[in-house]
Amino acid sequence: MDDKNFYLMLIDTPWGGPTANVIKGPDMFVNEGVFIHDVTETYEITLSVDKQAKDVDAFLPCDIHGPSSTLIFSEQFIDLLTTLEVDNVQYLNTEVTYAPMGEKVPYKVANIVGAISGLDMDKSSVILSRQGNVLEIEEMCFDESKLLGHKIVRLQESVMHIVVHKSIKEAIESAGLTGFMFLTDDEYEPGML
Repeated sequence: MDDKNFYLMLIDTPWGGPTANVIKGPDMFVNEGVFIHDVTETYEITLSVDKQAKDVDAFLPCDIHGPSSTLIFSEQFIDLLTTLEVDNVQYLNTEVTYAPMGEKVPYKVANIVGAISGLDMDKSSVILSRQGNVLEIEEMCFDESKLLGHKIVRLQESVMHIVVHKSIKEAIESAGLTGFMFLTDDEYEPGML
């Protein structure tokens, strides 16, 4: 595994959350890998903890929350990406409330700009539509030569999947940021998002 330079970055919050719920915001998707122009409306998002959780304090906000249509990054994660000179994430104005305490927490909706066709199609196993679009990925193998020069991108074959360079993975782990899971392409299983 040490020879891998790119990883899938998945959101991995605890079973009790918090879960991001969009209360109000622009009617758009931020998971297509394209820059969005003229966004003036602020997102209003609540982070809620599952009602079954007996100890709310065990489910504090993480540094990343989804779903991917409203991907949000914490201020700490944004600062880390800035330090790593990541310049292809568009941040949209967001007011996030951590519901159990009723307090505002600093996050932004993140739009990762860039979708790269990064699969080695000869070594991956995919189900294609009649038009040749990828419907499902059964086995994944990155073509790292296509991903070189990128630190964070969406996978064009499946834009819900985020691919990061190992420098981001290592920085997140070193900083102790929460809510992340990283997988190599060969650890991927169908349905993982």
